[in-house]
Amino acid sequence: MPHTKAHVSDAESVLPDDVKGEMWMLRDDLDTETLGFTVLALEAGEETMSHAHVDDDQEEIYYVATGGVDVDFGDHTVSLDEDEALRISPEEERQIRNRDEFSKLVLVSAPV
Repeated sequence: MPHTKAHVSDAESVLPDDVKGEMWMLRDDLDTETLGFTVLALEAGEETMSHAHVDDDQEEIYYVATGGVDVDFGDHTVSLDEDEALRISPEEERQIRNRDEFSKLVLVSAPV
């Protein structure tokens, strides 16, 4: 088939129950071979776990569809507002920290 359609309700959120947000990984539902596509919704003040992608050599792009977040790299922080995007190399340790309102992001990843 030349295309595949998916909705976030097709995937289960991978965030733990104690996080007031949702994270839907749609790679399998979209049947992609190497491209990762994730939708992340975070309530005010929520944050993701700190992580890098050295082992799977994945670069990522974060796009803020709604709201605004800060991406913490340990020694510095990058602020992202609505309609802004950020590319992150695999070896960078990163953590997304939501600000004081609901935010929704699109996270795209692929091997370098």
